[in-house]
Amino acid sequence: MAEQLNVCGKSYRILRLLGHGKGGYSYLAEGDGQQVVVKQIHHEPCDYYAFGNKIEAEQRDYERLQAAGIRMPQMLAIDPEAERIVKEYIEGPTIFEQIKNGTPAAPYLAQVRDMAAKAKAAGLNIDYFPTNFVVRDGLIWYVDYECNEYMDEWSFENWGIRYWKRTPEFEAYLKDHAPTIAIREERITAEEYVGFLKRTDLGSQYPKERFEERIARLVNTVSISLTARTEEGLLVGVLYGLTDYAYWLYITDLGVDRDYTRQGIGKRLMKTAHQLAGGEKDIAVYLIANENAVPFYEKCGMKRADDVMQYNHVETACLLTHKG
Repeated sequence: MAEQLNVCGKSYRILRLLGHGKGGYSYLAEGDGQQVVVKQIHHEPCDYYAFGNKIEAEQRDYERLQAAGIRMPQMLAIDPEAERIVKEYIEGPTIFEQIKNGTPAAPYLAQVRDMAAKAKAAGLNIDYFPTNFVVRDGLIWYVDYECNEYMDEWSFENWGIRYWKRTPEFEAYLKDHAPTIAIREERITAEEYVGFLKRTDLGSQYPKERFEERIARLVNTVSISLTARTEEGLLVGVLYGLTDYAYWLYITDLGVDRDYTRQGIGKRLMKTAHQLAGGEKDIAVYLIANENAVPFYEKCGMKRADDVMQYNHVETACLLTHKG
């Protein structure tokens, strides 16, 4: 994906992919110091939905939903030639993410039912799938502009509600749409790494002194640089390591996007790094672990080290080791 996208003559810097729907790709972007969503319309085939002119439909649907009183992000710009839309960025978790992570959606049912009533009064259905609803300050926002003529079978009560808790339909969707994560050797920019850190619990380990300067040295000099990315290219995991490729490997950094934890990504990164360094028969692995991460590393076969000396004026956590 290009690092910049132009909409109506204005340039937006792409920060990361937010989602890939049946109508387009949505990116978190920045322009004039403001974070926005840039949606690029695509023309990929969809087996269950027929489209006309997508960019015209986006504008028409936005106007219809606005008239119906649906809470949604403001459309800031539309570029028919480039087939791109800029809209307000609503920061927060989706209802889907909350359900997936064990947080019930029950507190928001009254709000979505209110939206459904407004949509029905306007002769419309919105797409009630929970990925389309973001929670911010206790309110839910419908972040997709798609709407269709009202049909009872696609109403919230007859269809959408099936996915607003851990139902068999929700579990089947999770199984069918499990992301394919690719692990590869790749050097990324300091800017992309810093953006990634904001979506992990790893960033708090770094001293703030000369942070940007030191991160730039880190990403450019480590021996092993591994990434985990989704099919759409979203960076969801990073591992950095130092090794002599003969006896030892020191893991300097290992992080996974909060929305992609408990999927085995961290273990895959660890295993790949160990193999690249020379394998379990030859290479001992060391790292400094935050106390909260110790159980994860113990599951990877590591244990607390008692044979390591250090000279250190920087606050660190405990040292763990795994010897081949």
